[in-house]
Amino acid sequence: MHMTGAVVTRVLALYRITTGKGRRMQHTLGMNRLYTLPRSPYSTIYGVSMVARTADKARADAPGALGEYQNACRMSRLLFAFLKTDPDTFRVAATSTPDDSGTEAFVATRLRDLRRTPAEVDAFNRSIEAPPAPDAIPDFLEERHEALPNRRDIWTHVDLIDAEEGRAVPNRSDTPAWAV
Repeated sequence: MHMTGAVVTRVLALYRITTGKGRRMQHTLGMNRLYTLPRSPYSTIYGVSMVARTADKARADAPGALGEYQNACRMSRLLFAFLKTDPDTFRVAATSTPDDSGTEAFVATRLRDLRRTPAEVDAFNRSIEAPPAPDAIPDFLEERHEALPNRRDIWTHVDLIDAEEGRAVPNRSDTPAWAV
């Protein structure tokens, strides 16, 4: 039997809700009527990490279908700070078109108006994909253990999100000592 990606996503979501494995996946059905997850934090729009995921969550939040996801989570707040915007303004841009073109135009304008260089965008992307700050490590390890107790090789929030939401996250051999 061949299953489309949407069907697989729905089946995974139902499995996660039934079994309670993967906290972020538990609430997938509440995110929107199409049973889709927000895109990976690695997904970019206009070369900026977190924009696609934040746009997906903003679109789901507009009709009140976000479920337990947070439109202004810690990483989205970092994006808003980098673009010098706020969740409401970003939501207006994300919902201005049915695709990513409104979000892309908004991000392009913000980067241009702020005179952000490619090096600054790269630095922002690296900060999103970085391991937790030293003071946040205990909370990260607790969250990882609760969600994925057998994946001690995961040591960034981005990889943890992807793994919790059912995306393939390769086993890493460069795991720092604090994460093991």
